[in-house]
Amino acid sequence: MSEETNVSELMLSAKHGDTDAFALLYQQFFTPVYRYVLSKLNDKSEAEDLAQTVFVRAFEAKERYQDRGKSPLAYFFTIARNLIINYQQKKRDITLRKEESLSLFEQIPDERKNPHEQIQEKEKNTALSALLKKLKPAHREIIELKFLKGYSNADIAKKTKKSEANVRQIQVRALRKLQSHLSLSQK
Repeated sequence: MSEETNVSELMLSAKHGDTDAFALLYQQFFTPVYRYVLSKLNDKSEAEDLAQTVFVRAFEAKERYQDRGKSPLAYFFTIARNLIINYQQKKRDITLRKEESLSLFEQIPDERKNPHEQIQEKEKNTALSALLKKLKPAHREIIELKFLKGYSNADIAKKTKKSEANVRQIQVRALRKLQSHLSLSQK
């Protein structure tokens, strides 16, 4: 009895549920399958994982194995080849998706302010604070509620316990005062 016949008999025994026979096939074929996968992937870790997967797939499909007069090693190599193809396609798809997402990412506008704009905004805020301090406290409160916090005149009236007409009148006076202080500071 040749070694080839012995391996074929092991495969047939494994096909019929002999797990010890499959363990012997694993011991005998793991190294050649691993080397084959490694030659195609050039990554030891991935090759080891894929070689393990070859044997898991072979074990799961052992009932479908058909002896066609070839070495069972050819059966394991066929599974390995198919897994390698699937692996490479998935890897290529992931790479393409990364490139697509980077392209989409690059299209998103950068809405952050540059340092120059940040400094200008800070200077404006400082100047505005200084101008607001020149107003009476009641007028400053109404201007801050309206223009800095976005309250409606009705809400300001409720909050300050004044009529809406009074709130509008204070806003007009306060804005005129701010405008006169602003024109004085620009001269």
